[in-house]
Amino acid sequence: MVANKSEGEETKLSRGSTYRVTSKGSGPEPIVTVGVFKGYTSFGQDTALSILMDPEKEGDPGKMRFVPCTTVLAVDVITFKQEEKEKEKEEAKVYFG
Repeated sequence: MVANKSEGEETKLSRGSTYRVTSKGSGPEPIVTVGVFKGYTSFGQDTALSILMDPEKEGDPGKMRFVPCTTVLAVDVITFKQEEKEKEKEEAKVYFG
């Protein structure tokens, strides 16, 4: 599945979408993580993807996996969920006359 990019829309990972992330492991075989993207987190000096692993897949279902961004080889979009834009906080406006 390929996510189509609308004109003016940023291309980024969105919270709530399901992805298959392939990353480097300690051995010769890559690690494949399938699950729902929950956001980014600090991982030592790096940033990591926070993935809630798919409960229907083999492995450790329902567990959170942190994939350091520097180890990511590929990201496949399984289902794309449009992230709701955060409403800007309205600041108290003061008028001087």
